[in-house]
Parts: sequence; C-alpha cells; structure tokens
Amino acid sequence: MLRAAALALILALILGIGAAEPLRLAPDLAGTVEIPLTDAGAKYIYTYAYPQVEPGEASAELINTFYQYLARDAEEFEIPMNADYYRGQQPAADVRVDIGYEVTCNSDAYFSVLLHTAQGDLHTAAGHTFSRAGLKAGSSVALPYLLGLLENEESDPWLQDRQTAKADETVRRIVWERLQDMDDLEPWEDLEEESLAYGFFPEEDFYLDETGNPVFYLQPGFAEDSGRLLRFPISVEEILDEM
Repeated sequence: MLRAAALALILALILGIGAAEPLRLAPDLAGTVEIPLTDAGAKYIYTYAYPQVEPGEASAELINTFYQYLARDAEEFEIPMNADYYRGQQPAADVRVDIGYEVTCNSDAYFSVLLHTAQGDLHTAAGHTFSRAGLKAGSSVALPYLLGLLENEESDPWLQDRQTAKADETVRRIVWERLQDMDDLEPWEDLEEESLAYGFFPEEDFYLDETGNPVFYLQPGFAEDSGRLLRFPISVEEILDEM
C-alpha cells in the first residue's frame, strides 16, 4: 500500500498532475503603434493586449514567451508591412486594428485563450491552448493530442498526419450536422460539407471551455453573413464516440 502510494506521488510529480493551481494572470502585454499614412493625418493604429501569467512554473514562462513573440513579430514585420500597404491606398481615415483576448480555461491541466482581432467590420478569432502537465508543459496542444490519439512523445510524421486527418474529418462531420440544425442560420447557398475542408481546420480552430472540453469555431462570414463567430462546443467523449 505504501509503495503504491509513493509510486503514485512520484508519477504525479513527474507528470505534473494534481498539484497545480490555476495560473495567476499578470499585467497584460499591451501596446499601441501609430504610423502616419497620409499628409492629411490618417494613421495606421495597431493596438494589442495579450495575456501574461505570473512566473512560477515552466509552462508560465513558455506561455509568456509565446505572446511576447507575437507582439514582437507584429511590431517588426506585420505592422510596418501593413502600414506600407495602406499608405499606398491613401486612406481618408485612420486604419485601426484592435487585438484583445479572453481566458476561456485556466485549470491544473490547461490554459486556453481566445484572441479577438477587429479591423473595421472584419472580425477574426484565434484559439490557443497550452498544456500545463507532462513532457509538453507550456506547449500548445493540437487536437489529436487533446483527444489522446497521439502521445506527447510521438514523432512519427505519418502517424501524426493520419491521426490529425482522422480527428479533423470527425469534427467537420459533427459541425456540418449541427449547422443543419441551427434554426437562426441562413448559410451561403453554395456551402456544402466539403466547404469545411477549405476554411475550417479543427486541429487548431478551437479553444477549451472551463470544463476542459473543446469549442470549435467558424470565422465570421465563413458560413453565413451575420458577422458572428459560430461556436460549436463538442466534448472529447462525443468526438471519440464518432470515430
């Protein structure tokens, strides 16, 4: 009995299971960059806010580094490139890009974030889910790993591609069925099940809810013209049952 308890404790320490508390949020990584576009005063204004968490474990450092990289990459490449493009268009008014976020899951196993980007009437979303346990603590979690179809140490490209394709196909089928049942949805006339393969990538187009189950999403305008983000909560158990 004691040996079993000791072994369980050792495994928990190795895997990082059962001991972690929710991560504590630190002040946002936020900034605003303004670049003149015209002599008349129009500007390219890029405002962002990304989450940061209090240090204390390896996953926290890696999560912070991930968003620091996004901010640095935007300031060094995306913002100057986009400003050059709009400068060539000579806009009559400011061009504004605003990035914000919501933390959707903060458990001892996962930290999940949904980013929202708004530019005029265009709105897009991006989900990021990070593991807090095991060998990949702090790394982003793709769907096949969340479902247990791939082990953390799996490195075989053929198996990774096969299991990813299997997971994607299953989720697309479930989402298509739910689209048909949405009473308030008026889908595009040419929308077919095969259309989901061109703009919906379940292996990464998801975030986790507070229970740790994935919520998949279709970008605004992908399936209909309401401009809303279409969300599809699907439990891990339901996905595995459909495989």
